[in-house]
Amino acid sequence: MTGIEILKALKSDVDRIVKEIPMWHIVRGVQILNKGIFVRYFQGQRLEVKGKARIKDMIENEIFKKESEPVAQLIMTLWTRMNGDLYQDMYDMVRTINEEVDKIELIDDEKASVFLDELRKGYDRDKILWCIIFNEVKFSKAVVELKLERPIPFEVWPPPVSTEEENAESGKASVAQAADQAMKNPTSSLFNLPK
Repeated sequence: MTGIEILKALKSDVDRIVKEIPMWHIVRGVQILNKGIFVRYFQGQRLEVKGKARIKDMIENEIFKKESEPVAQLIMTLWTRMNGDLYQDMYDMVRTINEEVDKIELIDDEKASVFLDELRKGYDRDKILWCIIFNEVKFSKAVVELKLERPIPFEVWPPPVSTEEENAESGKASVAQAADQAMKNPTSSLFNLPK
């Protein structure tokens, strides 16, 4: 499943997803990932004043119109990193089924119910849903919709297990590196951003 497909399906939630990511992390991630997109939306702009509007324009044009998969992946990766506690708690639970979580094809509904009940104690249901979808956690559609009281916006869920080759083709590795660099030092760049 591509980042474009995911964010298009969650279009009504995208503004809330992006609000959770510090603006400078997005700007720096785009600068590292794609200089052309960076120049088009951010270079020479007064980002302290116009930054959020420029990000909104970038998302509308680059994700929803031009379908830039790396930008979609960057947004999902940065959101996941900003919600690291949720991600880690979910990962730790899923890992009790199989240490190689990427190899899991489906988590049985009984275990998924227990995991989701536990996660609901500490996290917002929308964030849990986004984390499940962004990371393609193999809970059944029925149990997610029952426990989170929100529909999964895909006919088929969970998606099939991705291969390493598919992940490499989608550029997930380079996006993850850009997200890591953007979060480690979001204000170090080719131009002087305020801290």
